[in-house]
Amino acid sequence: SLLQEIEMDRKPKLRTLKDLPVYIEEDHHDVLPHIFKNIGAKHLPLEKNTLVHFDSHPDLLIPKDLVPEEAFDKFKLFQKLSIENWIIPGAFVGVFSTIVWVCPPWSNQIAPGEYEFQVGRNKVTNHLAVTCLESYYISEGLFTIRSNLDNVKDIKLIVIKLEESPDSQSEFKDQLMRVQEQIAEVDHYILDIDLDFFSTLNPFVTLYNEAGLYEKLKELYTFNPVPQNLEYSAKIKFALQAGDERREMLDKLEAIFTYLCMDENLTMYEGPGEELLGPVSQLVDSVRKHYPRQEIDWKLVHDAGCTFDDSELPHHVSSKAEIQTMLRLAEQFLDWLDKPPTIVTMSRSSCDDYCPPDQVEDIQMGVLTLLKMKFRNVTEHHCYKEET
Repeated sequence: SLLQEIEMDRKPKLRTLKDLPVYIEEDHHDVLPHIFKNIGAKHLPLEKNTLVHFDSHPDLLIPKDLVPEEAFDKFKLFQKLSIENWIIPGAFVGVFSTIVWVCPPWSNQIAPGEYEFQVGRNKVTNHLAVTCLESYYISEGLFTIRSNLDNVKDIKLIVIKLEESPDSQSEFKDQLMRVQEQIAEVDHYILDIDLDFFSTLNPFVTLYNEAGLYEKLKELYTFNPVPQNLEYSAKIKFALQAGDERREMLDKLEAIFTYLCMDENLTMYEGPGEELLGPVSQLVDSVRKHYPRQEIDWKLVHDAGCTFDDSELPHHVSSKAEIQTMLRLAEQFLDWLDKPPTIVTMSRSSCDDYCPPDQVEDIQMGVLTLLKMKFRNVTEHHCYKEET
């Protein structure tokens, strides 16, 4: 019928790639320009792409200083992104609508399951926010209610944990089926692999460790999650309040640690967060005592604290055997998808130590070997080498 023909015309016909490009970057957010280029070249749909994301970290936060209208200017957008926050801005501009986070056994930031939520412009703050009731968002002050948002896009997030013997076989099968249904529904998907999926360091665990800094930060920064037994409306109320309080606390701590960068003595400090000076001073004294001749990076100390919510960054350096196991599980998972991706993006994450630098080459070789074994005409683009 004519209607169908018009509909077909409206959907621009995509150009088939002769090969399967694998774009390898060092920092994870640098893969987004490759995705945009492939959309521009009509190899990928203009909107509502599915991203299958292998990673020890979700990377699903939002840049604090990104104003929503900047998200539509790709040059401004790319400048504002960093490793932990490149996916949701992509969803806000319509590029992604389904995200499958495939995580290893040692990652606990978001529990396995399916989440449907919205991202949009928070009318009060003019920043991006989401309606997802997970600590991952509430602890960053990124949660709000739907009526506070405009320019809204829907997001479907499926979290699935790859492990040798899942705690619950039936839950795992359920999640896997959802992923399979999703991939069966679409003609294209993007396969994205962070090499730290196979082995990962938490670079903050060893920061000034002789002073026991990590545990002290954990006490100071840990976030109490929304109690699961509350009914929905009470949960929302709790989440909004907890988000505001958390944002306020982090702002106060940032002010104190910024002051420390300029003045080494907190006794003269007057400003937000004076009630926190007790525990902060103990921490500061301890670090100074153990590192008397070192210039302390207090901004980094605060950044380390900010990585705690009700979970912490994963820290699991895999043995050679464990890496082989994870490669085997990844291969099995790609078999289950039963469809090749349109493009592959890959991030090494070794310069910032999230993937152990002494393992990254072997892991990369293992992943490329796996991709070449599974898919035809794999073409490697070692973009990270061109940048140095």
